[in-house]
Amino acid sequence: MTVPATLKICAFAGVSLLALALPAAAAIRLEPHRATYELSLDGGKPAKNVNAAEGTIVYELRGNACDGYSVQLRQSTNLETEGGRMSSAITTATWEDGDGNSYRFRVENTVNDDRPEEADGVAERKDGRLIVKATKPEAGTIELAKGVLLPTQHMIRVLDAAEQGDAVLEAPVYDGSPDARKIYDTLSVIGRPLTGGAGLEQSASGGDLAGRPRYPVVISYYERGSQEQSPDYTISFDLYDNGVSRALKLDYGDFALRGTLTSYEALPQESCSK
Repeated sequence: MTVPATLKICAFAGVSLLALALPAAAAIRLEPHRATYELSLDGGKPAKNVNAAEGTIVYELRGNACDGYSVQLRQSTNLETEGGRMSSAITTATWEDGDGNSYRFRVENTVNDDRPEEADGVAERKDGRLIVKATKPEAGTIELAKGVLLPTQHMIRVLDAAEQGDAVLEAPVYDGSPDARKIYDTLSVIGRPLTGGAGLEQSASGGDLAGRPRYPVVISYYERGSQEQSPDYTISFDLYDNGVSRALKLDYGDFALRGTLTSYEALPQESCSK
């Protein structure tokens, strides 16, 4: 794999991870929040063709299980490669209902100030299948297989598995990127809960994150139908029990980026009986 034209990131919801919700998963409450991460080249992984990297991710989650969840994400990345400098700017805006039956998405990716690549559409679940009506990159209707999770569903399912003590979760996920068509088969490996504040960033050691359990999570994304044995990309992070993430690692195969949590702000939480 060479340096990708699109530096993808899954909303850690993100992870970031079925129409029928598990009773235990319904008890998980995601914290509306805004988090900023500083990106740098991961020195722990040998990089091919990439000498340096910098950038930021701003991630914002609002809503609840009653009103649905909206996510806005902005990622800007600058790479110093052997072929010159490459910059990428990604913005995504999504809304997902609390039961995982409706989804709206808009994705825009720009590389080196070229014309943006865009994906835009809505998805509705009917008889267990997601029916996607896309307007970009081209208009059309796509019917996805049964059992495909939406991004916030996936994150809740990962959290539920973590709290149940399950170490592995396999699930197909659809988030609309990069072309409104692809499904990714995901494999999540979940570690034992961590506690304590030693070694944490200042933004992760106080406020409502202080003392919360967090789970080391590694999620590998495989494009459905691909013959490749290695994942398209892998995301690693610590996932708090309220859905906040820290200690990001975005592994694209030939190189990896680290994301350090530099700021965290809890946003107003609306009441919800679910």
